[in-house]
Amino acid sequence: MISYAQNQEDVVLSRLLRMVPVGTFVDVGAGHPCIHNVTYGLYLAGWRGVNVEPMASEAEQLRSLRPDDVTLQVAVGATPGSLTLFEAPIENRGATTSDPSLVARYAATGQSFVPFEVEVDTLDSILATYRPGEVHLVKIDVEGGEADVIAGADLAGHRPWVLVIEATAPNSTDDSSAAWEPTVLAAGYSCVLFDGLNRFYVRDDLPEIARLLSVPANVFDGWKSKELADLEVMIEQVVAAAAAAQTADIEAYQAAAAANSRIAEEYVASVIARAERAEEYARSLETELRRITGA
Repeated sequence: MISYAQNQEDVVLSRLLRMVPVGTFVDVGAGHPCIHNVTYGLYLAGWRGVNVEPMASEAEQLRSLRPDDVTLQVAVGATPGSLTLFEAPIENRGATTSDPSLVARYAATGQSFVPFEVEVDTLDSILATYRPGEVHLVKIDVEGGEADVIAGADLAGHRPWVLVIEATAPNSTDDSSAAWEPTVLAAGYSCVLFDGLNRFYVRDDLPEIARLLSVPANVFDGWKSKELADLEVMIEQVVAAAAAAQTADIEAYQAAAAANSRIAEEYVASVIARAERAEEYARSLETELRRITGA
């Protein structure tokens, strides 16, 4: 089990650590280096790989926060060249796409996308250049461009162990896998899990891996959602703050009590001193009276 899991994909893929403690990956459409990133937990566990991310800000963050990975600021398609992408606003970064119809749909909700040109490489070239040996995981999430990515990959030649491919149309539950799944199956893979968003494929000659990944995240994974883990941390912080406040209150009360005790002691001492002075004055008056009366 990885020590850091944000979502169900992280948990399912963490089972690979039982077979491959230190593995390799290629993350096509990596996005943010940590937040909602499927390979970040594996990176923390010791895996290393190639992050492919066309947006400049995300690519810069990937290089900064994951320096042991290779980060390529390119898009991935069926053939090399260039492509116009539409960069999504900050509140919806994962929606960056090459599909103008999607941009029009988002624009109707008030979101503004900015076009930019980016170099296109193929997954086949990236695998051959940066991961010529065995690759344990390839993740593909490119907002509707999955068919082009797979068309530019020689899966039967490179033979990654596991493929995780976004299989619904962007921001919907509509199955989009028909456009590319036949190519994946023909390359010697079987779909072992669909989690509602992604399809998990495993090489046909790796039945143990297929069994590992064939069920969703569940209680036997010992996994807590990030929201639950964050809530537990918040509760711990609140309890600690309450305990600290209670301790501070007790200390303040004790200090006040001690101060009041000192004040009381000083007051009693002042009363005794006044009484002693009064007695001494009375004696002096008695002495003077005896002197005057000759008594």
